[in-house]
Amino acid sequence: MTGEKRRLAFHAAAHFTVDLSCFFAFWSAALRGEHAPVLILLYNFLAFALQAPLGALIDRTDDARPYTVLGCGLVAWGVLSLAYPIVSVVLLGVGNALFHVGGAVTSLRHRPGDALFAGIFVAPGALGVALGTLSGKGGLLSPLFLVLLLLAAIGCIWLGGSGAPRHCEEIRLPSPMDHIGAGAIMCCLVSIGIRSFAGFTVETLSGTAMFVLLGATASFFGKFLGGILTRGIPYRIVGLLGVGIGGLVMAFFPANAVTYGGIFLFNLAMPLTLSAVMAALPGHAGFGFGLTTLALFLGSAPLYALPDGYKASLPMMAALTLFAAFLLFFSLRPKQSAAVLPADEFFPQEQSMQ
Repeated sequence: MTGEKRRLAFHAAAHFTVDLSCFFAFWSAALRGEHAPVLILLYNFLAFALQAPLGALIDRTDDARPYTVLGCGLVAWGVLSLAYPIVSVVLLGVGNALFHVGGAVTSLRHRPGDALFAGIFVAPGALGVALGTLSGKGGLLSPLFLVLLLLAAIGCIWLGGSGAPRHCEEIRLPSPMDHIGAGAIMCCLVSIGIRSFAGFTVETLSGTAMFVLLGATASFFGKFLGGILTRGIPYRIVGLLGVGIGGLVMAFFPANAVTYGGIFLFNLAMPLTLSAVMAALPGHAGFGFGLTTLALFLGSAPLYALPDGYKASLPMMAALTLFAAFLLFFSLRPKQSAAVLPADEFFPQEQSMQ
């Protein structure tokens, strides 16, 4: 395994560990009290909205590992602070943000338009969230065990190397990702916000741990396979069909086993929009990554003004997801000279970096 692939694998595993720890701690203490709604808002703001300014800061460094390690350390501290929910949530939120944007810069800076690398980095988070939620509700894990996992993640992150420095020679795939302009970036961000709102308001089966894991598994494979599909299929087609068909499935088959097929399709576009925004901002991979998480936060923000347990109606779900699908179709339009790689060439030939 080459250095960049090993580094990506380490950060993907650490992503799972960080989200597992955050949601274990979150459900163990913060969501059991009367201030749960406020703490949810505080955590989401810190964990998602904070990544854009942190990304701009980390883009100014050659080695993002200190920020990533600090993020893991803050999450570990948050896990050990369960007796103080507000303190724990602040530590978890800031630590989560630092890890995500630092890990993205370290593992994706030299491949800002590579949807496959982006999908591999983010996909394990869905499993971490699900398992952390279940273990936190049921008290299935020890906080000390999670701290040890986080310490192991810190060691792997450091041993994996610093990744590409600033002003590195970026490995550009022949794709439309580095050709989109400011308008297309905004379209991508709006589509992310819409998908965030739709994802939170879709009606799924509930009542058992199996359905929680099923949704997480569908999300994981959607994000992972979305990047693979772009090796042989145009980005705009993957985005249109994934979000469009997936959204319609979720709209017309609520609280049904088929819904999870819609969740899988819906998540195919996640690595596309992430890599599109990062590639469109050369030298600012961290800030680009943070913009996408800010869009996720803003997309879910209306839910705080809606009744608890709100579920979008069929017409609203269908209209929103089709709108998001067409935004992707028109914003990810390639140049005439852009080509796609063969489907079996998942990892292009590595290039030297400065």
